[in-house]
Amino acid sequence: MIARAKEIAKNEGILILLKKSYRFVKIKTSEVVLEAYHKVVLPYASRKIKGINFRSIEELVDFSFNRFHGLIRPMQIREEIIELLKILSKRKPKVVLEIGTANGGTLFLFTRVASKDATLISVDLPGGRFGGGYPDWKVPLYKAFALPTQEFHLIRADSHNPETLEAIKEILNGMKVDFLFIDGDHTYEGVKADFEMYSPLVRKGGIIAFHDIVPGPEENVGGVPRFWEEIRKKYKYREIVKSWNQGGYGIGILEVE
Repeated sequence: MIARAKEIAKNEGILILLKKSYRFVKIKTSEVVLEAYHKVVLPYASRKIKGINFRSIEELVDFSFNRFHGLIRPMQIREEIIELLKILSKRKPKVVLEIGTANGGTLFLFTRVASKDATLISVDLPGGRFGGGYPDWKVPLYKAFALPTQEFHLIRADSHNPETLEAIKEILNGMKVDFLFIDGDHTYEGVKADFEMYSPLVRKGGIIAFHDIVPGPEENVGGVPRFWEEIRKKYKYREIVKSWNQGGYGIGILEVE
């Protein structure tokens, strides 16, 4: 960081360095303040989430996007996730597997459209490159997502590790997955590995969804659009995209036959 500051001062001048330093400190201060607020509000948020009912999917999504200053805000485009949730609401999946927990927003939404006695498993790599790696203090909040009659599992591990796959198989105990959501490692090799490792767990008639199928900056979408372009040709598929010019996001759905 010091070397970078010296480089900016040398190439762009002290004034530019001061301006950039101010913006950096401002952003970091805001992040620290927001995290402190989230820690304070967490017990209230957990109680609220446990006891709340929703009259519509739109109301459910608005709650996740707007309450608690982004504590469980999904990393999604509102219209896209609503359409996916409507599909899932009709299917009422009994076994849900999510690769990539991150902020927990989509996981919360999935608990509310899955079957009331569903088994939900979410895998996340601590310190993941593409927004993954939630802190320990969020675990009680995420556990509050599940309905009392649902079975809920948080796995903090590398989805590409064979031991993680075995742990999931042990939880499933012979059950097949109804809905697999892949939103973890966004590198081409990473998303391909997640698909190849976990798609065999999905039952015939089940669905597999990918997030970030729309081309965009590499740091946001990685190799997901490329892999989606390859894999979709082999399945009956559907694309949920608000705009192909949005530079990322977008949900692709494969039907397993």
